[in-house]
Amino acid sequence: MQLYNNSTIEEIRELFSVTNNWIYLYNGSINPCALPVREAMENFLKDWQMNGESAIFKALNDFQLLKEEFADLIGADERNIVVTESTSTAINLAGHIIQPLSKQNIVVTELAFMSNTYPWLVGQLAVDDVRFAPSTAGVIQIENIASLVDSQTALIHLCAVTVASGYRFNMAKISNLSKFSGVPVVIDAAQAVGVVEINVKSTPVDFLAGTASKWLMGPAGIGFLYVDDKYMDAPPSSVGWFAASNVADWDVRRCNLYKDAKRFQSGIPNLIGVVGALAGIRLVKQIGPQFISDRISELTGYLIDELKKLNIEVLTPSNKNERAGVVFFKVKDPENLHKRLRNEKIYCGCFQQGIRVDPSFYTTYQELYMFMKIVKNYLKNM
Repeated sequence: MQLYNNSTIEEIRELFSVTNNWIYLYNGSINPCALPVREAMENFLKDWQMNGESAIFKALNDFQLLKEEFADLIGADERNIVVTESTSTAINLAGHIIQPLSKQNIVVTELAFMSNTYPWLVGQLAVDDVRFAPSTAGVIQIENIASLVDSQTALIHLCAVTVASGYRFNMAKISNLSKFSGVPVVIDAAQAVGVVEINVKSTPVDFLAGTASKWLMGPAGIGFLYVDDKYMDAPPSSVGWFAASNVADWDVRRCNLYKDAKRFQSGIPNLIGVVGALAGIRLVKQIGPQFISDRISELTGYLIDELKKLNIEVLTPSNKNERAGVVFFKVKDPENLHKRLRNEKIYCGCFQQGIRVDPSFYTTYQELYMFMKIVKNYLKNM
């Protein structure tokens, strides 16, 4: 059943010029730029062009506001937020704070994204034993993760919503696993924040990484990391003037690090990304987080139901509490189907022998009808 009237959706769609060129169904990958985000970044560039340094100071104020917005989205305090250049950077920062030893093990899942495994496989954070919890039909049981944890486990690293099936973890169970095992948990929330509720106070975790892009409507190149209070005395992996509480003293012989997450900020951030990210989050709040969550849940639920009618292998759970904005299914020769969809100006993802579809709140039912029509014709002609 459709929950929202067409006039509301049409008004929202006017903010997304991509709808004039594509049926855009890959919002959990690279989101299209909304008009308010573009305007915010253009205004910053114009201000910088015309006024130089004063524009930078205005954007640094937006930087502080952005930290507050990131914190508000996950039920955290601003003092626990580090602004990073990406989710990957945030994950690596968490790793450097934990400092796993090479002889230890790290537990991930086989539905992880590359950024969730590569830091532990190569480079300074690599360990000898990376353990992959198995999945069954796109779902990973908490018990399978817990069975891999032992006294030598340095950390557990999970996606709140997996990119390879759209499965959504129960954050309360993850939080309890960390509590009872004593092993720190690093959460990649890039596919969760902006679609489903995440609250680090009600379901505590040690670290939570995310991005301003995807479901938060901001540009790529800006991310964040939540750092639990217990790590506030950890040495930063890199240090710059932003990390020093005494920077105003101009004392090059002494650096007093901040006592909160600001100690992990090294220098001036990507300011054009900052103003764009702030505009994206404000847009999300203006449209309404509950509206967005309900709308995306409704659209993904419709897609799953329609795909299952075709006897297609759908890896994304039907239960709305076990999914977010990603729908992943498998067909024979998915590259061919993907090519046909692109030819019809339908933009979605294709990897791991399947098709991924990420409708957003501005997606219409008519667009999903057209997507399903091509899928049905493809299967009929195979």
